[in-house]
Amino acid sequence: MKRIKFILTIIFIGFISFTNAQGYKIEVQIKGIKDTTIMLGYHLGEKKYVQDTAKVDSKGYAVFQGDSLKQGIYLVILPSKTYFEILVTKNQKFGVKTDSKDLLANLTFTASRENTAFSEYQRFMVEQQKLMTQYQATYKAVSANPDSVKIMKDKEKDLDKKVNAYWADLIKNDPNSLLSAIVKTMIPIQMPEFKVPDNVKNADSLKWVMGYQYNKNHYFDNISLTDSRLIRTPILEQRLNTFFDRLLIPVPDSITPEAIKIIEKTRLNKEMFQYVLSHLGNKFSTSNVMGLDAVFVAIAEKYYLTGQAWWADKKMLEKIQERVNALKPNLIGNQCPELSLPDMAGRTRKLSDINAKITVLYFFDSNCSHCKKVTPEVKKLYDIFKPKGLEVYAVYTQGNQPELVEYINKNNLNWINVWDPAQNSKFRDLFDIYSTPVIYVLDAKKKIIAKRISEESLKQMLEQEFK
Repeated sequence: MKRIKFILTIIFIGFISFTNAQGYKIEVQIKGIKDTTIMLGYHLGEKKYVQDTAKVDSKGYAVFQGDSLKQGIYLVILPSKTYFEILVTKNQKFGVKTDSKDLLANLTFTASRENTAFSEYQRFMVEQQKLMTQYQATYKAVSANPDSVKIMKDKEKDLDKKVNAYWADLIKNDPNSLLSAIVKTMIPIQMPEFKVPDNVKNADSLKWVMGYQYNKNHYFDNISLTDSRLIRTPILEQRLNTFFDRLLIPVPDSITPEAIKIIEKTRLNKEMFQYVLSHLGNKFSTSNVMGLDAVFVAIAEKYYLTGQAWWADKKMLEKIQERVNALKPNLIGNQCPELSLPDMAGRTRKLSDINAKITVLYFFDSNCSHCKKVTPEVKKLYDIFKPKGLEVYAVYTQGNQPELVEYINKNNLNWINVWDPAQNSKFRDLFDIYSTPVIYVLDAKKKIIAKRISEESLKQMLEQEFK
């Protein structure tokens, strides 16, 4: 029995929806519930939304009915928030019966061959997972006995063969069905054996590179990027996230071309193009991985700001343009924008004039509670690494000079302290300063090598740079 974790509204802003006049009618009978309301939900990526509600009569009978649904995996959700899954395909008029005591075990369908196959598939996979869990537990218990270990390993291999054979038969019997499309996504890529000449140095490293390239190039072999039915399942989003979060090297030069390659593969299906572009745009606009905002900028400039995202209205495009403008000047690897600001004595101090192996650009506010914690920690690092080639260019973001001077003296901030009382330098726009403190790290040529990092990360970085 599955329990739903959250239910969201039906609205998904900006996402296209197509219906036709045929309509759906799903008759549901659930033993063990009566005189209540159940919901019909659906997956949209890894989120769940409510599509419809239906009254349950005294005999546990209810009907979901309305305009045609987009195909995908749907959920029948009970008042207890437990649920079972069904497939909605071209055939949208069928019946389903089950028992609230064990929804999956008692699940049967009428007039829906594919749902019958889907419920059998689910039960089969549950049983195989139980067996695998038992084998793994036994394996640990007999790990000291080589003969017993071999027996358990052989059982695991036999189980894998059984599952793969089941999948193969299912796909063979109905290759174009939604269930087959789902099962195909489960089939792992078979990695070939890479041969490396005997005289090659670092053979293991070369094999790793070959494996990485193969996996990257073939990861989506079993996933149709033009099959919009996969949008209303949790599978597509999971696969996309795994590809970008775990498989690829987490740097813009690695991720950006792959993101564009995947988006281009979806062009033959408008709904898939919109979904994948929207997902990747959102993903990298909010990424916690330093530097991956560059991926968002590249996607936004290539698709949204050239008019290819037809669903984006004027307000959305203005916000995207605003965000691109905020991020583009301070991307990792860019030359740092120039700052030429007065210090407390009124002397102009140019950022580009600093002669240091590493420059920390530190934006702070003397009244900021977080700054009061971070500034002393940055000062400790300054005292340690100043003799080795570190300088700090600290920009006070407010306009109260007496308060700033008091703060400098109190914390013994003997680095370069500057301010911009008239806000003429546009430092907030150039460095995307909407809160404080903010730390940038620049190399000797004033290229940005890190940004928006914590004082702990700064410490680790300086230790590495000055090793």
